[in-house]
Amino acid sequence: MRMKRKNKEDGFTLIEVMAVMIILAIMAVIAIPKVAASSEQARKNADITTGNQVKAALDFYQVQKGSYPKLADMTVGSVASGGVVACAGFIPEYMAKLDAKMTQQSVDSAHRGFGVKVIPTSGGYPATENNLIVIYLAADGSGAEVRTMDASLSNVLWSSAE
Repeated sequence: MRMKRKNKEDGFTLIEVMAVMIILAIMAVIAIPKVAASSEQARKNADITTGNQVKAALDFYQVQKGSYPKLADMTVGSVASGGVVACAGFIPEYMAKLDAKMTQQSVDSAHRGFGVKVIPTSGGYPATENNLIVIYLAADGSGAEVRTMDASLSNVLWSSAE
């Protein structure tokens, strides 16, 4: 009596499985940096949009009231309290809220959110900032500008002054 041997040809060989894994790894090396870069660009764009909305609300306030909010009227709370921007007559009437959670770029918590400063009278704006979005106001309410910075806080992504 002769025994029949089964020929096992169903399934994949080790070489075939390794080839597929190598192809998938190469595809991942190409795709992952592109996805990460696009999500960081989306965060930058979200902050630019927020800065633009703040400036539009400031301009609408100025049209209706005859002047911008005064520097002394707008305050920013501590980071521990959420970095809430307060300004009677402007928030929530013209902007629902402004706080550190509204900024999207990845920076440490001390630099998230908004800063409020006086509009420079000479020498231009500073090269670096302490917050992602900075609202510049005139002490007398005669002007307002908004700047959105990148995560390094040294490059301007958008400025209403330009």
